[in-house]
Amino acid sequence: GKGKLYYFWEAEGISADGSYKEEDSYLRVRRTFYDRYGNVISSNTFKQNDLVVVRISLESLSGIKIENVAISDILPAGFEIENPRISSVAGMNWIKNKAYPNYMDIRDDRITYFTSVGSKIKYFYYMVRAVTPGTFQIGPVGADAMYNGEYHSYNGGGVVKIVR
Repeated sequence: GKGKLYYFWEAEGISADGSYKEEDSYLRVRRTFYDRYGNVISSNTFKQNDLVVVRISLESLSGIKIENVAISDILPAGFEIENPRISSVAGMNWIKNKAYPNYMDIRDDRITYFTSVGSKIKYFYYMVRAVTPGTFQIGPVGADAMYNGEYHSYNGGGVVKIVR
């Protein structure tokens, strides 16, 4: 036929070798794993059926208010989101500083929070279960200001092991 054709193509995911650019530009986002009792898990090795609390921290490096920030945490294949609304789980009274996003999107492979951040660090919590034994790539947690690409942060990719 006649006429113009317009198209857009985008590829997304974790690179085959697991490499990515780790940087903080006006924002800082970090992921920390805890057991259900509030103890930090630092090894990135989990037992099958472990319940893991994931804390995502977000801060503005300049202290100014940054609105419309999307935080995306892509899970490794061996994890499943257990409960994104952690306040309804008994025994989690060690969490004292939980922030609430404006909106939360939950998918099989990721959780995304939409929020703003100012002079105080915000902490978001959710739980995952280690379900499948193996070695998996975990992508970085990312924070992007939706309307200003200069404001972003990517951190914490690597390898996660789940053992029997």
